[in-house]
Amino acid sequence: MNAHHRLVLYMLLALLLTCAVSPWMAAGADWFLRDSADRYPFSRIFNRTFMVSGFVLFVAGRKFLRVGGLAGIGLERRPGAAAEIATGWSLATGSVAVLVAGLVAFGIFTPFFRLAPGESVRRVADALASGFFAGSLEEVFFRGILFKGLLASGKTARAFVLANLFYALIHFVKPGERYFLDRPDPWAGFRHLAYTFSPFLDPAELLPGAVGLFLIGLVLSYAFLRSGALYLSIGLHAGWVFGLKIIRVFGDYRRDDLGWLFGETDPKLVSGVAAWIGIALVGAAVHYLTRPGAIDRHARGGA
Repeated sequence: MNAHHRLVLYMLLALLLTCAVSPWMAAGADWFLRDSADRYPFSRIFNRTFMVSGFVLFVAGRKFLRVGGLAGIGLERRPGAAAEIATGWSLATGSVAVLVAGLVAFGIFTPFFRLAPGESVRRVADALASGFFAGSLEEVFFRGILFKGLLASGKTARAFVLANLFYALIHFVKPGERYFLDRPDPWAGFRHLAYTFSPFLDPAELLPGAVGLFLIGLVLSYAFLRSGALYLSIGLHAGWVFGLKIIRVFGDYRRDDLGWLFGETDPKLVSGVAAWIGIALVGAAVHYLTRPGAIDRHARGGA
């Protein structure tokens, strides 16, 4: 069985485990939030369960996948790991800040304090935690396991395309953000899976967002490949999630349609040409920062 066959089998098992476990995860989340007005949509629980299932199966079957331990998925112990995460986070949040400045300049976004100070701090803290949780989990799965698994075939270009096409399209695999479970339903995961492909019936609607997410995936994979570890990618991913989540804490859009430059379709901003240019510039920065010897010098505190 070659690397591709092992990876396909691994993905199918992760999906099957997700379908079986996600309804119970939803029930557990509802119990945990029983005294709260907030609930997690089943689509979000399904997606997060898929990541966790993939990681659990990886740990259990890494010998089958022929990948080593943490070092094998890009989490090797190295002295500059924290600095790489901080560098990626700074690059990503900086790119979002520049994008927001463009929104303000074009009269699309008005900066102001929308929320009370306490609520603003809570939202920022939640965004920070969410960014690093999603960044770590998704980078381990999409880059450390999937992308690296495809690289094992020896065809780098195909690994970049397939891994990041999957990464981009999976963001649209959902029947709706407000889909909840009212009671434990063992078949909910399988039923959810059947309905999740409805967005693909309108490919023109999802194409701009898919392009943006594909470009993000390319940059994250490139950071992983160039740096030899996941830390820079985790920082980038966490920074982008954090930046996009806090935008409306400190202002609001003047209209829903941000135009072709900043995003006509969901996900907003990511589907706009300005974001695509920004992502490409971040990729150029990653290329410069990961030039031969740069990471070692950075870890030692050099220029």
